[in-house]
Amino acid sequence: MRQETLKYGSKRRNLLTYSDRREQAIRQGDSEIAEAWFDQAAEYWKQAIALTPGNYIEAHNWLKIIGHS
Repeated sequence: MRQETLKYGSKRRNLLTYSDRREQAIRQGDSEIAEAWFDQAAEYWKQAIALTPGNYIEAHNWLKIIGHS
């Protein structure tokens, strides 16, 4: 359980980092880089959901909407 908690914390930090970097790329007008960060965030959401099935219902729905489920 402790290792899963550590993995979850790491995933959450990465999600925040990717989200921040995506927003920065958008502000700089670099849509290609922003899309890459968006895709990476989607991959990390999938991993976070896999660690704690049943949680993150909104994220799971978001992944379905954007075609990353």
